[in-house]
Amino acid sequence: MQALILYYNRLANYAFDACMVPLAALGRWAEILGVAAVLGIVVALIFAGLVRRERLRQARDELWAALFEIWLYRREPLLVWQAQLALFKANLRYSSILLGPLVVSLLASAPLLIQAHYRFALAPIPSGAETLLTAVLAQPADDMAQMDCKLEWVQGAGELSPSVREPALHRLVWRLRPEGSGEHVLHLTDCGQTVEFPLYVGSFAGSIAPARQVGVLAHLFAPRALPLEDDFGWSRIYVEYPRAGIERLVWLTVCSLLCAFVVSRLVGRYRAGRSL
Repeated sequence: MQALILYYNRLANYAFDACMVPLAALGRWAEILGVAAVLGIVVALIFAGLVRRERLRQARDELWAALFEIWLYRREPLLVWQAQLALFKANLRYSSILLGPLVVSLLASAPLLIQAHYRFALAPIPSGAETLLTAVLAQPADDMAQMDCKLEWVQGAGELSPSVREPALHRLVWRLRPEGSGEHVLHLTDCGQTVEFPLYVGSFAGSIAPARQVGVLAHLFAPRALPLEDDFGWSRIYVEYPRAGIERLVWLTVCSLLCAFVVSRLVGRYRAGRSL
């Protein structure tokens, strides 16, 4: 199962990066707008193809009818109660019509949203800024003081403090101060086993993998990082990256909604033209 997810993640990473290549020259905002346009178009086409418009229109008319009944007979408690029951049933019918397309659109857009998170929601560590690298043990150690763990730069450079052991939390923490820019690489060695961990610094413009961890589900939702092997002795190795500005999320949401609205209107006009 893990091999299948690894293959799927690699395919999704390559496809996403290939789509970002022509937009990367135009800047980060062009990438965000491109992803937003694709999200809006995909969701709009799914709803246009799966929503049964006649049933939806009928359920909407029933909703309005029930609301008008509540207002017209507001001085008749029995009639108001019957209208409220009709409103509740109409709401259920309306929601059931939209449930299927909503689930399909979520499944279709989830891979792109996950890729967008690791591309736009996280920012690289500023050059010369301090950060912490944390390694969590897979199993509690009898004596963490006797552990011979070494962390070293393999690619890139910077300051690297001795590890701080936290026995209560079963983890080791290093304080880093990377220098330069781009993708740095660290090696964590324990009992002859070495784990490679990437670190993204400065003006790095690609997707960020903040953690390596054990678990099939965790790997599915973190496609940018390779999973840890079960026999390495670590359950999770991670760095807390700075959050990018919330304006990226705002523009991604607004532009995807606008694209979905435009596509929905175009599909509606096309269908209206065919029905004439």
